[in-house]
Amino acid sequence: MNILHVLSQHEVTGAETYAAVLADNQVGAGHNVWIVSDTFRIRTAAQVQSLPIGKRDFLQRLSNISTLRHIIRDNHIDVVHAHSRAASWVSFFATRGGNVPLVSTLHGRQHAHLSSRVFRIYGEMIMAVCEDIRDHLVRELNYPPDSVSVVRNGIDIPKWRSEGESQPDPAANIISLVGRLSGPKGILAERIVREVLPEALRMRPDIELHIVGHMNDSARFLELVAMMNQRLGGEKVKIIGFVENVKEVYRRSNLIIGSGRVAMEALATGAKVIAVGESNYLGVISKTTTTGALETNFGDAGVQQAFDALRMTADITAALSVVHGHDVEFGQNIICKEYDINKISQKVIETYAEAGAIKRGVKEIPVLLFHRVTKGVPVGTRHGIYVTELEFEKQLAFLKRRGYTTLTFTGLKQILEGKQKMPARPVMLTFDDGYEDNALNAFPILRKFSFTAVIFLIGNRTIKTNEWDVKDGEPELNLLNDDQVKTMDAYGIEFGAHSFTHKNLTEIPLLDAEKEIYKSKTAVAERVRKPVISFAYPYGKANEDVKRIVHDAGFSFGIASDSGPRNISKDFYEVRRIQIFPGAPWLSFWKKTSGWYHKYKRIV
Repeated sequence: MNILHVLSQHEVTGAETYAAVLADNQVGAGHNVWIVSDTFRIRTAAQVQSLPIGKRDFLQRLSNISTLRHIIRDNHIDVVHAHSRAASWVSFFATRGGNVPLVSTLHGRQHAHLSSRVFRIYGEMIMAVCEDIRDHLVRELNYPPDSVSVVRNGIDIPKWRSEGESQPDPAANIISLVGRLSGPKGILAERIVREVLPEALRMRPDIELHIVGHMNDSARFLELVAMMNQRLGGEKVKIIGFVENVKEVYRRSNLIIGSGRVAMEALATGAKVIAVGESNYLGVISKTTTTGALETNFGDAGVQQAFDALRMTADITAALSVVHGHDVEFGQNIICKEYDINKISQKVIETYAEAGAIKRGVKEIPVLLFHRVTKGVPVGTRHGIYVTELEFEKQLAFLKRRGYTTLTFTGLKQILEGKQKMPARPVMLTFDDGYEDNALNAFPILRKFSFTAVIFLIGNRTIKTNEWDVKDGEPELNLLNDDQVKTMDAYGIEFGAHSFTHKNLTEIPLLDAEKEIYKSKTAVAERVRKPVISFAYPYGKANEDVKRIVHDAGFSFGIASDSGPRNISKDFYEVRRIQIFPGAPWLSFWKKTSGWYHKYKRIV
């Protein structure tokens, strides 16, 4: 995938750091990545181009839009990912009229500008870095809930792990205030120096405050620090400024004060952290403050609170008094669970796919569900999971006359990634269980009309018949053999997994469900000698735990039966299908392949 990140940066911020970490992870995963920004100081494996995105005069914005259009066209960009309001604004107009989706990551609350309301400048999908920002966008700016998700500000955890490295000196009391020292955070830093430090020194005279971060207006801050040191009778405040190896700052400090990425990175190293940001004061990160920290991005979001210098002073002295009882693993476990860039990057790619689906009109694609195609009406069956050869041929002839094109899930994935266009009238033909008559009866008819299909196979090769249905009194029927699978695969029939032994995954222990899913993926992939990207839930039954396992196993799609959203792009792990029954009238088949059947069913 070709990915373009757009930022408006004049100094190092959490947005820039996150974009760099995400871009490097994407490059490592094999994607081609470009970054366009005013400035970009962090080293990255992506290709960086300077462009004054943050300049807001009208002519410059027109120039930025034109330049972005050229970058998108010349580099065959598949998705644009903006990381600020200014970046979203120019990216929105650069992607209009084309096939390239726009997504935005929002790191803070947004003002309700007229342009935001009129144009929905944040694109097809929005990723909020915490719950407060998501709720703000939905409740206060009226963004549709299904267009906004929480995708946290991921970090490269191994980079910050610090086993065997330098440790803070227990005899020292170095507090490092880390972060951008301009704008609201600069004002916050000044208040900490003016109001908190003198009170903290009365209780702990050995405290030393280090100021770490980039500042635009350094003269004013230097003047403040000089004045405070003179007043306090010693060099109690030191300005360290911007440092590349901030990890060493975290490791050597007895306490870190910061918000957003600073808090995350420091916790990952095992440091003690007081979270205070532009909006909120959380205090020392502990079991009682973790939920609030996650919801507000460690204080950078949420309803504005009054600054409480006395509370912060008490928290500082209490935190410094804990020398040997600090739970290093507690903070590290939070970061591993919530902020691992590998997990975050996967969520981002899924969001790209959903945005691509919306942009390219992947909505109610008719996904038809078949099981068997029989010579005539079968004897002894009670389930009605068949159509006859005559019915199937008439149905495919109907689709051919009306200009339908059959899709596989591999084809759908390529459409989502922008590698091919959505056909004017798409339809998906799927078959569960892999009955032998799929090869004997259905396959010749598919070839006659130059159609393809997706067949979901049981993973266990020792299962040769439909033994799960025989227990319910159904006739015993053969499943596809290896030669039949090989022949159909060579033609273009796609094969997916249908569990290992056809158990209802919602009725067995999760560990057993996990084995059914993982083993089936491996077995079917070995059988067809190619990646398997889709999994059909036995009996069409899935729940959130089962869907999560299918996702974690590396499937791109989870296929249900009568459950799932109408719009396929809203949940790729519960794709709703339309079952085709024998003897159905032509009006029914027309409705089921119309592209609005699910909507119709909800109405009636």
